[in-house]
Amino acid sequence: MNQGMTEFLLAMGLEDSMAGTAYIDDEIWPRYEKAYKKVTVLAEKYATDAQLMEVDADFITANYGSAFSEKPRRRSGSDSGVFTNKTVGPCDGEGSDYFAIYGTTNATNMAGPYGTCRPQLHEANIGTWLETTYCEDKGLRPEVATEQTVYDAIKEIGAIFNVNDVAKMLIDQIEADFDAAQTAVKNTGHALTAILLDYIGCGDDGKGYFVGAGEGSVNMILESAGMTNLFGVKDSESFKEDNYACVTADEIIALSPDVLLLIEADWDKALNKINHLHNSSAWCAAPFVQRADYIKIPFSASALSPRNGAAAVDLVSVATHLLTGATTINLKSGVAAFDPKMLVSRTAKLLCPLSLTDMKYSGVSAPTDDSDDLPAWAIALIAVFCSLFALVLAGACYMFAREKQGKPIFTEVTSEVAKA
Repeated sequence: MNQGMTEFLLAMGLEDSMAGTAYIDDEIWPRYEKAYKKVTVLAEKYATDAQLMEVDADFITANYGSAFSEKPRRRSGSDSGVFTNKTVGPCDGEGSDYFAIYGTTNATNMAGPYGTCRPQLHEANIGTWLETTYCEDKGLRPEVATEQTVYDAIKEIGAIFNVNDVAKMLIDQIEADFDAAQTAVKNTGHALTAILLDYIGCGDDGKGYFVGAGEGSVNMILESAGMTNLFGVKDSESFKEDNYACVTADEIIALSPDVLLLIEADWDKALNKINHLHNSSAWCAAPFVQRADYIKIPFSASALSPRNGAAAVDLVSVATHLLTGATTINLKSGVAAFDPKMLVSRTAKLLCPLSLTDMKYSGVSAPTDDSDDLPAWAIALIAVFCSLFALVLAGACYMFAREKQGKPIFTEVTSEVAKA
């Protein structure tokens, strides 16, 4: 459940062991699309517990704790959640009872406790794995998500499904991407500030802006691309242990980021956020709005997933484009810039229309072959291509060696391992 986990399993060749998948946020990464088509899609969002039981799953993996939540969740007016009393509920007691307001047990200051059903699933012989930055017990979360957090997740999944060799290959692949991103950052010399805007409409009044905060996967990806997440360290006690925060327009405008990353998801398109920003007088004077310094990023790339390294490379590439107009490498992670002419046309009748002359990346040609010296972005590209070539060569050698030994590339998961 959740796209990051789905893509992790597909990246390890486990599509034939997948009883189903659910809650895909955007387009499956093209490199896994063929494998994804072999997997049954149980639901557009979370599958019901009845659907999960029907496919007789031995194991459930997820990016977010909500995939294991009790239904109805024990908070006022909420009928969200997955598992009911008809299957493994009620979900209470040790390992299940956590609280809505950041671990407090003061009933007068919270909307109500919620149940997580992982202990009950384990009792029913259904194993579970939850990505560590969203562990229900915040004391078990990594203080700061790093590239190593991604590698550790892959190692654990590889061990669970007995595909350790493939997991090692995937780690090498992602590590090469992260290394390429770091090389590109050093050669371009950019040091940008950034804010990631997930969606608009959070908070009690429904007027807040949900941004990537804390030191989770969003912060890790931005830092890997040489960007400073301006909400990376949130002073408020309420948000310091969480990966997102609900903030006001004034807070974002006051921080004035160099670039604004806009989440692209099936449930909230990036262009909808642009419509909002350019049709609100509060945003018209913000420099990053006037310059349209926007980067589109798939939600699936902002969560822990196998495309994190590629997303970091593409973020550097798109940042270079915004600053200079140059066109650089694209690893097709889904991270992208917007077409300037399209933005001008789209905002023409809104309160804050755009002009091509305000966008640094409109009408600026890439450096020509006549240049005496290679520009920094070109040096970065060479480093990226070298890393990718080395990675492909290593992978080809590995697969040739396996086939020569008469061993399959991917190891089938056994039900005994899945239940363990």
